[in-house]
Amino acid sequence: MAPNVTSCLFTDKNEKKKRQLPCDVGEGKTLFIRNLSFNSEEEDLEELLLRFGNIKYVRIVVHPDTEHSKGCAFVQFVDKEAAEKCLVAAKDESEDGGLKLAGRKLMVDLAVSREEAGKLRQKVKKPTGTRNLYLAREGLIRAGTNAAEGLSAEDLAKRARFEEIKRQKLKSQNIFVSKTRLCAHNIPKSVDDKKLRQLCLTAAGGGKSVKIKECRVMRDMKGLAGNQKGQSLGFAFVEFTEHEHALAALRQINNNPDIFGPKKRPIVEFSLEDLNKIRLKEKRAQRSLAKASSGGAPVKAQITDSSATKAIKRKQKPAGNREGMAAETQDEKPLRPVRWSGFQTKEELEQEELEDGKKRRKVLHMPSHAGPKIRARDKGKLQQVLSKKPNPHQQSRKQQRLKAAETQAPSKKQQPRRSQAETRFNQLVEQYKRKILGKPNTATAVKRSKWFDD
Repeated sequence: MAPNVTSCLFTDKNEKKKRQLPCDVGEGKTLFIRNLSFNSEEEDLEELLLRFGNIKYVRIVVHPDTEHSKGCAFVQFVDKEAAEKCLVAAKDESEDGGLKLAGRKLMVDLAVSREEAGKLRQKVKKPTGTRNLYLAREGLIRAGTNAAEGLSAEDLAKRARFEEIKRQKLKSQNIFVSKTRLCAHNIPKSVDDKKLRQLCLTAAGGGKSVKIKECRVMRDMKGLAGNQKGQSLGFAFVEFTEHEHALAALRQINNNPDIFGPKKRPIVEFSLEDLNKIRLKEKRAQRSLAKASSGGAPVKAQITDSSATKAIKRKQKPAGNREGMAAETQDEKPLRPVRWSGFQTKEELEQEELEDGKKRRKVLHMPSHAGPKIRARDKGKLQQVLSKKPNPHQQSRKQQRLKAAETQAPSKKQQPRRSQAETRFNQLVEQYKRKILGKPNTATAVKRSKWFDD
C-alpha cells in the first residue's frame, strides 16, 4: 500500500541532502489534510478516501522527537481527477457535507513545495498571549512619517500623550486590549450616537453582516436632571460583533481628513479593558437576573396579564346585570399563579350580624377618656402628683467628675491670694527658722524639727 516515496515537505533534518529529492507536488495529485484526530491511523484515512479513486500512498506526519501524530497527513492519488473530486467534497459547507473522520471535519488543500511552505510560514505570524498586545500599536502615527503629513503639532502631542497613557496602563496584568471595542477621540461636539453609528457602519463595509453592539458618545452629566443630554466630551466607544469589522473601521476612520475636516482628524484605537471590572460587571448582571427571576419582576408581569384578561372579559359581558358581573370578577383567578415574594400579612376583619340578617364590619367604640385607667373607687378623688426626687446615691457621670475635681488639691495657679498680714507673718517665720537652723550651705546638717515644717 505504501511505496517507497519520500515527501518533499517533511524529511529528516539530521540527514544531509546529497541529491535532489523527487517532488510530485506539481502534478496536482497530492493533498495536504489537517484537523486529524491524534488517534487516527493511516488505514482509517485510506478507507475514507478510496471512494474518490485509487490511492498511491497515505502518510501521517509525526513529530521527530515524540513520534506522535501532528494531526495532519499527505495523500497522493493515482489520478488527478480523483484528487479534484476529494477537494470538491471537502469544501462543501453544508450541514452534512465535507469529510469527517472520528467525529472531526477534515480540512483538505493541495500540497505545496518546501520553498513555498517556508514562505507561508514566515508570512503567517500567530499572535501569542491572551491580552492582544499586538493590537496596541494599531493606528499609531509617529512624527516624521508619511501618515503624519498635514497633522498639527497639537494633534501629534495628543496622540503621543494617549500612547504614553496606554503604555503605563498595559504594565498591569489585568489590562488587555479589546478585539472588538474601539475608542475614538477628537470628535466634534455636534456628533451624537446616531451619526457616529452610521459613520462606523459605513467605514466597516456597510453590509448586513456588520453589526454594532454599542455606540456611545460620552457626555458631561454633572448637574443635569431628568432626560437632558449633557455636552459631549469629545470621545466615544464603539463595539462591533466581529474583529474584522472593528479593524476595518479603525483603519478607515483614523487620521482621515475627509470625515470631520483636516483640522479635526479622528484618533481611533482599540480600547483597553480591565479584567477585574468586567468580572464585577458580570457578577452584578447575574445578581440582577437572579433577583428578577425570583423576585418582583415576574410577579408584576403576571399581575398585569391577569388585569388585562379581566378587562377584556368585562367588555365581553353585557352591562345589564351589575351584581352578576361583580360576582364573576371576584371568582376569576389569574392565569398563572403568583410566585411567593416574601412575608405577607392579611388584615382580619371582624363582622357582626344585624337584625335583618345582614353582616357588616364591626365598629369599635370610641374610648371614654384619655390617659390611664381610672377605677370606680378613685373617681372624684384628687390625684396627688408626686414629683420625683433625685436619689442622692445615684449620680450621673458628670456630677461624679465635678465632685472628684473638687476633692483634689488646688494647684498653685488656683490658690487664692493671701492677705498682707499673713504674708508678713510667713516672712517672720522663715527668718526665725534661718536664725535657729542656720544657713542651708553649712557643712554640718542640723536635724530639723517637725514643728517648723510647712
